[in-house]
Amino acid sequence: MACGRGTTLSQPEAGAAPGVRVERIAGAALIVIDRPQAQNAISRPTMAELGAALDEVAADPEIRVVALRGQGERVFVSGGDLKELASIRTEDEAQAMAMTMRTLLDRVASLPVPVVAAINGHAYGGGCEVAVACDFRLAAADVKLAFNQVDLAIMPAWGGIERLQAIVGRGRALYLTTTGLPVDAPTAAAWGLVEEVVPRASFDDRLMELLGRMARAPRGALVGIKAAADAACPAARPELAAGATASFARTWVADAHWSAVAEMEDRRRRARATR
Repeated sequence: MACGRGTTLSQPEAGAAPGVRVERIAGAALIVIDRPQAQNAISRPTMAELGAALDEVAADPEIRVVALRGQGERVFVSGGDLKELASIRTEDEAQAMAMTMRTLLDRVASLPVPVVAAINGHAYGGGCEVAVACDFRLAAADVKLAFNQVDLAIMPAWGGIERLQAIVGRGRALYLTTTGLPVDAPTAAAWGLVEEVVPRASFDDRLMELLGRMARAPRGALVGIKAAADAACPAARPELAAGATASFARTWVADAHWSAVAEMEDRRRRARATR
C-alpha cells in the first residue's frame, strides 16, 4: 500500500502477529486493532493491515454491518505509535504518514454499510479520530475520550477535526481539540459524541445484540439509508486533506513536538520506577 507522495508503508514482518484482524459474525464483520502490548496504537505496518482488512470487508457482499474495536478492555485505540513513528523527521514524511491514515479513515467512513465504533476502552488522540470516522459509537461506561494531540504540540490530521465538528458542533470541537481535556462516556453521550453508553459487564453482549439486529436487515436497505445520510452530510472531506496534513506536518517536525515527546517519555520512566 502506497503512502502519499510516493512513500511506501512498512509491511508486517514475516511471522509477526497480525496487528489487525477481521472476525465474521453472521452478516457482520468485526475489525479488531490487536496490539495490546502497544495500547492498540497505530504504526505504519498497522496502517497497511487496516487497509487490507478494509479491502476484505469491502469485497464481501454478504456483510451488512461493520464494527471496529480494540483488543482487550483497557484501550480502544491510543492514537499513533510514537515509538514506531519517531523515525519520521521531515515534513514530507510526516504529511505522507498523515495522508495515508486520513485516507484509510475516509475509507472507513465511506464503506457502503454502517460502521460502529465499539469503544471498549479509553480513546486517546488518533484513537478518537478512528472513533469519529465510524457512523456511530457505542461506549463502555467507564471509558474516557480525549483529542489530546495538543499535549504533544501537534494537531489531529486524520480527518478528526472536521468529523468532530460535524458531530458535536464547532465550539465543543474546538474545546476538545485545543484543551486536550478528556471527557467521560456520559458526558460524551450528552454532547452527542457517542450514541449509547453501556455498563462494562454488558458491553460485549450489547455490541453483539446491535450487530445482530442490523445484520438481519436487507443489505440494500442499509446501503440506501447510509447513502442518503452521506448525500446530506458527507463523512469524508478529501478536499480538505492537503491543508490539514500540511499543517500537521509542520507541527510534527517542530522542536516543541519532540520536547513534548521527551517529557512524556520521562514521566513514563519515572512512573515505572515508582511501581
